[in-house]
Amino acid sequence: MAGEYFTSSKSDQDQASWRALTLFSGYRLFLAATLFVAFYLELAPEFIGNKYPLLHHFVSLSYLMVAVLLMIFSSRHWGVFVTQCSIQLIIDIIALALIIHAAGGLQSGLGALLVVVVVAGGALIPGRLAVFIAAIATLSVLLEAVYAELIGLGQSHFAQAGMLGAIFFITAVLAQLLSRTMQRSQLLAEQQAQDLNKLANLNQHIISRMQVAVLVLDEQGRVSLCNQSASQFMGIENLPTQFLLKQYVPELAEQIWCWKQHLPDPFKPFQARADLPELLARATELDSGEVLVFIENTTAMAQQAQQLKLASLGRLTASIAHEIRNPLSAISHASELLAESLNGDASVSKLTEIIQRHSVRMDNIIETILEMSRRKNIDPTVVVLSPWLEKLVDEYCEIKHIFRRQIVLTSAAPLARICTDEEQLHQVIWNLIDNAWHYADKAQELPIEIRITLQSEDIHIDVIDNGAGVSPQAMQHLFEPFHSERTGGTGLGLYLARELCQANGARLSYLPEFGSCFRISYPLQRQEFIQ
Repeated sequence: MAGEYFTSSKSDQDQASWRALTLFSGYRLFLAATLFVAFYLELAPEFIGNKYPLLHHFVSLSYLMVAVLLMIFSSRHWGVFVTQCSIQLIIDIIALALIIHAAGGLQSGLGALLVVVVVAGGALIPGRLAVFIAAIATLSVLLEAVYAELIGLGQSHFAQAGMLGAIFFITAVLAQLLSRTMQRSQLLAEQQAQDLNKLANLNQHIISRMQVAVLVLDEQGRVSLCNQSASQFMGIENLPTQFLLKQYVPELAEQIWCWKQHLPDPFKPFQARADLPELLARATELDSGEVLVFIENTTAMAQQAQQLKLASLGRLTASIAHEIRNPLSAISHASELLAESLNGDASVSKLTEIIQRHSVRMDNIIETILEMSRRKNIDPTVVVLSPWLEKLVDEYCEIKHIFRRQIVLTSAAPLARICTDEEQLHQVIWNLIDNAWHYADKAQELPIEIRITLQSEDIHIDVIDNGAGVSPQAMQHLFEPFHSERTGGTGLGLYLARELCQANGARLSYLPEFGSCFRISYPLQRQEFIQ
């Protein structure tokens, strides 16, 4: 890890050095263009190139062309950085020394241009090379002073050259110290920025992969963050970055509003759609005023609760069923004896028939409740759905004496598997098929269709009939016990089916938008399957 960090830091430092050299190359190009254009257009200051115009013209034009080439080299990071930078700075010193000479020497004041080159050398080149660049610059001004003394200009420039030389060395050292400090600060800032970026990406990845759904709402109720689990649980995939929660999940939006108003028990289990799992939300307010919402899939909790409920119901019904059945048998037997003794009396026969019919209905209710009470802990096994359902449909058609072609089984995943209690699944599917057959229009083709599909995070088993569907009045009590529109029905079939589904970690829902369709959904992450 230390080696990786060192390599990363060194690479970042090289990139920063090349960026600085490219910036200095831009300054060189601007300076060369200015020196050439000012002389060519005879702009101020007038002393530029006035001593040796031809020399200035040749040097400034050459310097401009070289500056263009060096700009390309720097921007494309050609060559070794230290070598490239040293050559460029030496070219700068030579070109500027000739331009200073063409302007009349050090008295022109152009020697200050060399200070920028020395500062660049101290900032870009490490160690002794920066001092070497300062030495070359000092040598160039000393040679100019010696030349002025030799041709007898009448005024010594050695003091000015010495002062410039001292400035060169001092600025080179200071620039190097400052450069090192700035590079360390820059590298530290870049490393911290990378660490923060990695941390942000890690947090985003963790949030997006959490099994618990997470939503962040602003003060207007818009969703500013929605992780993958939230999209799946609430069926709000492929939506814009920000959207109003009340437009897509109005029940959750209403619960959050109640929570903001400090109403008692604002959060209750809900379903975003009938075919989606039951959810339970919790919320907390952030310092920014946003609301952080955690949404849990209550399937596992519902499964445990259903097992406890069935166990409690079993203990209760087992203790009272015997006490109810004994007097019920006596009543039924007495009515039979009464009907036999008064066989010729039509009014008595009618009354005894009513007693017998309702006695049978009560016995069916007790038998259904006893079936629920006999349920022990679930015994999950792996069930390959397609062949298992084929066998069940064949069995149902044989017992009910109906044609096999009247129940169609289609599968989008022929090798899909689920882990469930096989006996309880048999009871649920049998109940749904029997219910569908009762309400189906047998005169039409394909009265009943059973489908196996994979969708999003669930394996679906749909039992669809071509009947009129559930009436709006019955929809309000569809899965409640003792509510039935079926003549002679106990009203416990769908209730028991949903209870058994929840005990096995599945969901039973009615989907009127797909016709008269009852859907069993098994969470995919808890199953074994092959597409």
